[in-house]
Amino acid sequence: MQSVPKILLFIESLSGGGAEKVLCNLVNAMDRTKFAVTVQTLWREDAAKYLAPGTEYRYCYPSKNRLSELRMRAEAAAGLTYPLHIKGDYDIEVAYLECGATKIMAGSTNKSALKLAWVHCDLKNRIGDPAAFAAATKKYYSSYDYAVCVSENVRKSFCELYGDTVDAVTVYNTVDDAEILRKAALPLPGDVHKRRITVAAVGRLCAPKNFVRALAAHRRLLSEGIDHDLWVIGEGEDRPILEEYIRENHLEDSAKLLGFRKDPYCLMNAADLLVCSSVYEGFSTFITEGLILGKPIVTTDVSGMRELLGDSRYGLITDNNDEAFYAGVKRMLTEPGLAEHYAAAAALRGADFRSERLARETERFFTEALKHKTEMTHGR
Repeated sequence: MQSVPKILLFIESLSGGGAEKVLCNLVNAMDRTKFAVTVQTLWREDAAKYLAPGTEYRYCYPSKNRLSELRMRAEAAAGLTYPLHIKGDYDIEVAYLECGATKIMAGSTNKSALKLAWVHCDLKNRIGDPAAFAAATKKYYSSYDYAVCVSENVRKSFCELYGDTVDAVTVYNTVDDAEILRKAALPLPGDVHKRRITVAAVGRLCAPKNFVRALAAHRRLLSEGIDHDLWVIGEGEDRPILEEYIRENHLEDSAKLLGFRKDPYCLMNAADLLVCSSVYEGFSTFITEGLILGKPIVTTDVSGMRELLGDSRYGLITDNNDEAFYAGVKRMLTEPGLAEHYAAAAALRGADFRSERLARETERFFTEALKHKTEMTHGR
C-alpha cells in the first residue's frame, strides 16, 4: 500500500485569533486518505477541543510558566527549537503564522521537505517600518519554497517587500461553513439580549481592528436619532481604551463589549448588520463568515475586501477613514431596501466559500508543489 505524504503544520497556539481558527478549519477538512496530518504548537494544549480525530498532535513544551518561557526564548534565539523539538520525517513542513513560527521552521534540518510559510496579513501596511522588517526577516523566508498568502493583496504586498526572495502564491482560507450555519441557528446566550436594530463587529480588540472607529460612528448615529445597538465581540489589549470611550460618551446602554466567544455565530446571525472598521487586514475570516450567513456588510477598503466583496457588489466597501465608514453605516441603516439587497448578495457570494471546495483547492496546491519540489530535487 502506497504511503501518503506526511504534513506538519506548526503554529504557536491553537486558541485565539483568526489564523488559529483557519488552521483548525483546514486540518479538520483535509482528506486523511491523501495526507497524514500532524499539528504542533509551542505549548501543550487540549488539542481535542480543536482538532478532528485522526490528527496527530505534538507540542514543544509541556507547560507555560516563567522558567519554560525563558527556556523557549533561549532556544529560539540560538536556533535550537526545530532540532530539539520537531521530530518526524515530514514531506511537507508548514509555518502557519508569521514571525515566531516562520523563524522556528526556517531552522528545519529536513532538506527534502517542501517548506511553506503562510502569510495572513498585509505586512507592508501592518509593520511600522516595512523595509526594516523585511531586511530582518528575509533570511528566514529564503529558507522556504513558497510564501503562501491568504489573499492576492497580501501576496502583492509581500512581493513588494521581499522581491524574489521566495515564490509567493495565493491560497484562500478554509472556512467551516456547515459548522457556522449550525451554530448560527442556536439561541442567544443568556447574557445577551437583542432589543432593537443591532450592528455587530467581531475581532481581536487591538489597534489594527480600530473598534474606536465603530464606536464613534455608533455615537454619531445615535445623536442623529438613528436608534440601534452595537455589539463588539472579541477580547484584547484595547479593551480599556474601548471601555473608557464608552464611559466618556455615555454609551453604556447601547454599546456592549461582549468579550471573546468561541462560537460567535448566533450573535452574528442575530445582528442586522455586520461591520469591519479595520485599518488593515489580511483576508478577513469575520467577513467571510458573514457572507456565509448572508448578512449585509459594511467594511473599510482594506486588504482582501475587494476580493471578497467585489467592487461593493456583495457588501458595501467604504474608504478607509472615519467619515466614510460612518457614512456607509448610516446609508445601510437608513436607505430603504439596501440592507435586504446586500443580504441577498452576501448569500450568493457565500456559496463560494464552502469548506469542501476550499480544502480540496489547498490539497491540490500541496500535491502540485510537492511534486514540483521532488522533480527539482531529482533533477527532472
